[in-house]
Amino acid sequence: MKQVIAFAASKGGAGKSSTCQIVAEVLSHHGQVVTILDGDPNEPQVRWRTGTSKLPITVIGDITENNVVKHINAVDEGYVLIDLEGVASRLVARAIAKADLVVIPFQASTLDAAEAGKTINLITEEEEIVERKIPFKVMLSRTSPVIKTRLETDLAAQLERNGLPLMRNQLNERAAFKSVFAYKTSLYELDPEKVNGIPKAIENAEAVTKEIVS
Repeated sequence: MKQVIAFAASKGGAGKSSTCQIVAEVLSHHGQVVTILDGDPNEPQVRWRTGTSKLPITVIGDITENNVVKHINAVDEGYVLIDLEGVASRLVARAIAKADLVVIPFQASTLDAAEAGKTINLITEEEEIVERKIPFKVMLSRTSPVIKTRLETDLAAQLERNGLPLMRNQLNERAAFKSVFAYKTSLYELDPEKVNGIPKAIENAEAVTKEIVS
């Protein structure tokens, strides 16, 4: 069985690549077959794969609007995670059309919330084309693990009033999440002498992943 999850945001810096990578690590660590399609022009997932992680995560780069569907169809089982470029493009639209779930990370700002709305509109347009519902979840990212800001509370309330599926768990701002790209390894393989707060980061990552795949 195959599950296709696209990570989409219509602007950069929303935490899309970090969320994709963290979810891939958690799934792989727990024995799932994971393939990442790196559709971000900066190819952060491809660069990560050149590192030392022993997690058997397959990363495929050079994903374009012309080959994304072919690469999705070529995977027979496990999770296909698609890290998409931070713009509304034909590549993004084609990936969304093939997705079983779209995860939309956004930071706690009115600008990011508005951009998340654009991604939701794109999903709605693709639903009309493929003639099926495309499930999606909206997730706050890069939030403080200690203090919830007033803006976060207000944005969450607004999303709930609008009937949008805001995730209960948030991907917090943690040094360990940045370090997986810096050291090109996984959360489970980071050196605690170099990176602080690894256990809490793993706990956060696993809670987010569990909610996404549930």
